[in-house]
Amino acid sequence: MLTPEKVKKQSSTRAVQEMPPERLSYLIGEAMIRIELFTSRPFVDNDSRLETAHFRLVEAMVLTDNDEVLGAEARGINSESDQGYSWSIERATVTTGSSFVDSLLRQWMKFTVKSSDGGNIKVMLL
Repeated sequence: MLTPEKVKKQSSTRAVQEMPPERLSYLIGEAMIRIELFTSRPFVDNDSRLETAHFRLVEAMVLTDNDEVLGAEARGINSESDQGYSWSIERATVTTGSSFVDSLLRQWMKFTVKSSDGGNIKVMLL
């Protein structure tokens, strides 16, 4: 489970180091929700692969947590910038806003399906 302290320890970016712990906690929670929406699965706390994607998404969100980006999002401007992050929903496609994180999550979903008993549906006969 990511914590503000863990994110600050793992990241070498100045924006993460200067982010107040309260705001970082909020972004950690928001990233978790975005991952759940993208994967259509409940978040798993004890999976190092998923934690890597979670960390990368939090770091990307911190790097774009400024007035310019937030203002563009509020106005519905949905373009990529050199900051590399945007949150978009287009043609029923949900993304995390980071193609790298999307790729990590797709790989994680394939891995968890292969390592499970073949699916995510359980039937109980009474």
